[in-house]
Amino acid sequence: MEKIYSTATFGPSGHDESFAQEGYISTLQMPQWLSDKGLELFEYSFGRGVRISDVTAEAIGDMADKFGVEMSVHAPYFINFASVEQDKADNSVRYLTDSLGALRHFHGSRCVFHTGAEGKQPRNEAFARAKDNFTKALDVIAQQGLDDLIVCPETMGKQAQIGTVDEVVELCKLGDNVYPCVDFGHVNSLWQGALKTKEDFQRIVDKLFDGLGEKKTKNMHVHFSKIQYGAKGEIRHLTFADTVYGPEFEPLAEVIVKNGLTPHILSESAGTQMFDARAMKAAYTAKLSK
Repeated sequence: MEKIYSTATFGPSGHDESFAQEGYISTLQMPQWLSDKGLELFEYSFGRGVRISDVTAEAIGDMADKFGVEMSVHAPYFINFASVEQDKADNSVRYLTDSLGALRHFHGSRCVFHTGAEGKQPRNEAFARAKDNFTKALDVIAQQGLDDLIVCPETMGKQAQIGTVDEVVELCKLGDNVYPCVDFGHVNSLWQGALKTKEDFQRIVDKLFDGLGEKKTKNMHVHFSKIQYGAKGEIRHLTFADTVYGPEFEPLAEVIVKNGLTPHILSESAGTQMFDARAMKAAYTAKLSK
């Protein structure tokens, strides 16, 4: 069941390096650790496959409930709904439904996924194929009784990947349970560092409002980190200590408050996810109190 929040909520995607440094070893310990740090979210990555038992996921979900931390998941990175090889597209459907099954055991409600890549196809053909296969995936999700869970196509940071802001908006129109995951670091990488002012961030939010309406925009999923980029887009994730690449969170915090948004915001910084999630929450709270 999707939890409804009256403010933005924050947490890390994956294990911050300090988690192990403080002597913790199990994701079972993560919810209490995050609660003690003042955070509300945790995103569990299935990047290399859905490899967790139902029993373990249930145990983590129980701990998350106990400490008021909401779980989300990231589906395997090798999903590719744009593949010209139908078996790979069909496997992508299974990777997504397997992720949702695990999400159910986590007692969470949101699953982020990468739509795919264009390969050697013209961009318009790749996107049309991705839409068609994702539509089939939504049918399977409904058949399996998983359509009360939210799936979030993510904006991507490389030119060859499917996942511009406009493409994500189009994908989110395919089902009531499809919400946008806006990775502002990815967008900034694709746009060669163009996200600088509050107006830059507002333009993205306006695209979402115009294309998807109030509910999905206000309750969007957000990934945020500073990312190094080159001519073809994203190279690697950085930390908030970086002063070269950006983007900065403060202009986005201002836009979130101005528009009354209540997004789930996950830090994807390189090893400092917890600290940078706390920094974002502090910046947002400061804007909120003005």
